[in-house]
Amino acid sequence: MYRVALLEAEHWHVLGHLAAIKTFDNVKVVAMSGNGGFTEKMSLEMEIPRYADYKGLLDKEKNLDFVYIFGIYKEAPSIMEYCIERGIPFIADKPCCETAEQLPPVIEKLKKSGVKHCIALQRRFALPVIEYKDFVRKKAEEGGVHLVLRYITGTPQRYEDMGFPWANKKEIAGGGALLNLGVHYIDLVAFLTGDEVVDAQGVINCNVWKLGLDDYAALVLKTRKGHTATVEVGYTKSGYPQEDFIFSGKNFYITAEAGKKIERYGLVEGGDKRGELVEEKDFPDIQWFDKCLGSMLATLEGTGEPAATLEDVYQAIRFVTKVYKDNSF
Repeated sequence: MYRVALLEAEHWHVLGHLAAIKTFDNVKVVAMSGNGGFTEKMSLEMEIPRYADYKGLLDKEKNLDFVYIFGIYKEAPSIMEYCIERGIPFIADKPCCETAEQLPPVIEKLKKSGVKHCIALQRRFALPVIEYKDFVRKKAEEGGVHLVLRYITGTPQRYEDMGFPWANKKEIAGGGALLNLGVHYIDLVAFLTGDEVVDAQGVINCNVWKLGLDDYAALVLKTRKGHTATVEVGYTKSGYPQEDFIFSGKNFYITAEAGKKIERYGLVEGGDKRGELVEEKDFPDIQWFDKCLGSMLATLEGTGEPAATLEDVYQAIRFVTKVYKDNSF
């Protein structure tokens, strides 16, 4: 049985990770840290001890197999370093920092320590990504490809309603939609093409909800081999979130909308030279926190690789930092 703890668990993704943990009969949450109403309520419901901060928890709980790291973005590097110093494996929720400059020292310590870790970049497990990663990479080797990745989710009021008002305060969160969501999709550009992102240009909008945080961001990215991508993220969807994927290039076009369909179009021998629908699949709209946990266990057991690493996060988050700086945010 893996004994795990949730560090600085005043975070909306805790519920998703807890739901995933329940699907594993060999993982048990034995403690959590956090000083808000959410962690107080959860610790009582789960009948586990709650500590005011992660240091108190890690100093007291001595038989942990690994920990989950949540918390305010800018504090995550310090939490990771504390775990590394004590040799404690961890799975961390993105974005793992407020600015990219915070991560290289942590990455260096990870390399020297050999501490195993996993970053929950769960969009890597989205069905169109899993189904067509190898296809898109092959096409990228043959010629240029373009990706469109879009995630427009509910209003910032949801953070207030869920009990996490810190997410709407720039002095605490540091950034909004781009920092929270952008890292997923910038990462997917490299993950899908098999190529390094080398440049990003973008604009942000802070005028929808006027909270001092970005409500919307649109980026255009370029990879080393010349592939391109458009990434859009925002807090401007009334109602259920919308997530879209488009992968395109010479003789192929794949479009997917979460909760609806995945469709692949291409040229068919003897068919319409404008392209025809050659494949169609359902696209259930689900989360993939369980896949991240599975990859963490495989990493610990030496039977698989982490869903993503802190180096992967750094390669994506540096462009989040760049776009913020370019926009004087």
